[in-house]
Amino acid sequence: MGGGAASSMMQGDNRQDLDFNAVQRGDAEMEQKAYRVLRHCVEMGDSNPIIAIHDQGAGGNCNVVKELIYPGGATIDLRSIFVGDNSLSALEIWGGEYQEQFGLLLKPESLSMFEDFCNRERVVCTVLGEIDGSGKIVLYDSKEDKNIVDLDLESVLGDLPQKTFVSDRLRPALEEFKLPSSETIESALDRVLRLATVSSKRFLTTKVDRSVTGLVAQQQCVGPLQLPLSDYAVIAQSILSHTGAATAIGEKPNLTRISPGAMARMTVGEMITNMAGVFLTSLGDIKCEANWMWAAKMPNEGAALYDAAVAMRDIMIELGIAVDGGKDSLSMAARCPVVSGDSETVKAPGTLVVSGYCTVDDINNKVTSAIHRPGESKLIYVDISGGKKRLGGSALAQVYNQVGSECPDLESADALKNAFEAVQSFIPEGMVLSCHDVSDGGLVVTLLEMAFAGNCGVDVEVR
Repeated sequence: MGGGAASSMMQGDNRQDLDFNAVQRGDAEMEQKAYRVLRHCVEMGDSNPIIAIHDQGAGGNCNVVKELIYPGGATIDLRSIFVGDNSLSALEIWGGEYQEQFGLLLKPESLSMFEDFCNRERVVCTVLGEIDGSGKIVLYDSKEDKNIVDLDLESVLGDLPQKTFVSDRLRPALEEFKLPSSETIESALDRVLRLATVSSKRFLTTKVDRSVTGLVAQQQCVGPLQLPLSDYAVIAQSILSHTGAATAIGEKPNLTRISPGAMARMTVGEMITNMAGVFLTSLGDIKCEANWMWAAKMPNEGAALYDAAVAMRDIMIELGIAVDGGKDSLSMAARCPVVSGDSETVKAPGTLVVSGYCTVDDINNKVTSAIHRPGESKLIYVDISGGKKRLGGSALAQVYNQVGSECPDLESADALKNAFEAVQSFIPEGMVLSCHDVSDGGLVVTLLEMAFAGNCGVDVEVR
């Protein structure tokens, strides 16, 4: 017991046994099986047997089931829930936060067909009850032969009184970034290239397979040396066609302290520029998952989260894209003991990760970050910042233990759209050989990564 419900509290403020129990274990094999069942249903189009779907998360069955049956109501047979341990109590079965499980509302006439899909993929499915129009959730325990829950759904899920949250904005005292006078370009670059967020791409290759299912059209590694420098991933829809989907992410937590709004806009911008190298059906077809990690209950953090959310919404509206899902972890803080015997609160920087995905008509219409045709091709820098060179929150500032007072920002959605559309129009014509975004470490790191990936050198003229 615990899981997501327990993890919504600051670590250290909860009962220790609940903190230790709040572990949600994943099972990639079962995830893949469930995905295949759901994908088959979706691909049936208008014949899709699924009316509604809900993932298993915080609150377990008691949350998922009641939201699925609202407002109709149903009687649920607790003991029909599949468990591997028959000694589990009714509370554990009803409130346990199992992973890789979904609650579904199905058309009754499609049940047999859906069970066939599950049997084919060796996925367990059980019928818990039927919508009865009572407007209540009744939980029946056949082991005890009694109803252990009998709730009016409207009282639980109906119109609830609005809560008011108050959080003040904090204007941090920030100083302009200053490069020490003793430093040279070479010594500064040496420091930046040693920074883990710049130099290490191990997170792309050590925890996932590089090519699974035979449908991966672009994996993490590019170029003759197979370096993990791809800006995006592409998967084919089928082995029988060239249609597919592309996905890329953006995240800029190093900007949050200076400006939460700029952080959110730059996060969206990074996702777009990462996606630019693959020819999409349209910029407007991009949909996003927004994942928020924030210590929202700490002083001033709620206001910062609000400013970031508004900034993300506004820039997405200007770009003509949208969020259709996501997740949040709003208790990113822990109370930790110190040597004196007291405790201090440690919190993570407010972070937004935007995962964009979009349809692709031809998975072969793409370019990577690896330089091609060295000695013949030209490097072109597309600047959408209006010539501004703001170093706040940069890798350069970080390696000198500074933050800076002014950070990069995405002031013009039109400039980004125009640059994106220009690159997109060149890809099918073969006019662009390589494409790489400018991110952590700046332009020099972008050029070095392109050269590393292409296993060549570069001759650069900076005007």
